[in-house]
Amino acid sequence: MSDSFKDRPDLVGVLGGMGPLATADFFVKLIAATPGERDEDHVPTVVCSCPQLPSRVAPILNPGTRSPLPELRERLSFLIGAGARLIVMPCNTAHHWYEELAAAAKPIPFLHIADAAIDDVVRRGIGDAVGLLATEGTLKSGFYQQRLAARGLKSVLPDDGINRALVLPGIAHVKANRLAEAAALFRQAVEHLGRDGAAIVILGCTEIPAAFPAGDPWLKAHAVDANETLAQATLAWVLKARGSAQTSKSRPMAR
Repeated sequence: MSDSFKDRPDLVGVLGGMGPLATADFFVKLIAATPGERDEDHVPTVVCSCPQLPSRVAPILNPGTRSPLPELRERLSFLIGAGARLIVMPCNTAHHWYEELAAAAKPIPFLHIADAAIDDVVRRGIGDAVGLLATEGTLKSGFYQQRLAARGLKSVLPDDGINRALVLPGIAHVKANRLAEAAALFRQAVEHLGRDGAAIVILGCTEIPAAFPAGDPWLKAHAVDANETLAQATLAWVLKARGSAQTSKSRPMAR
């Protein structure tokens, strides 16, 4: 495996800043998931955390509003130019533009955060009714609901009252670094979806898990942290890329 940073086959590009704490939360969870004993065992990463972007929610709710896609493409180009061999984006709402961004990244793979979360739901095998807490933009975009349905799972969504009284204020608290207040609201929202029949709740906004202490046992019992599952999927890709590189390096040359 090359020692040159840009030549590494396991270099991950993080399209972040949406918001900054969510990006930091993803990075911490990637580090925590990595079975490393030395610095050099960890995942080489290029992080683009530039929060100066147009709203992701507004253009989904109101078509014609300025889209963040041009700026997202610009940041994606930066990551590819830096040598990234995989792209991840620890922001759920921005996955509304996943198809355009994944096409622009080709042939570099681009993991989808909802696929990572739903894979974890399926692995748990808890039940077929899955709650979803997310921004209004993510809920309207519908990519979680579509992917859950494709796996034979039912979506349990919060009503407007829960979203406006608990989820959206909680997200605003995280952005203002008022984490304890945010966690209390999110916990109530998860419990509401449980009473509505959800066997497990996907935290489909990366601001939500950032409000809770690392390894919170209540959260792990009741919810799937999409940011954590994205980190785990990223690590799985990295380990596979390293294995492929070692196999290629050790393979004898043809004569």
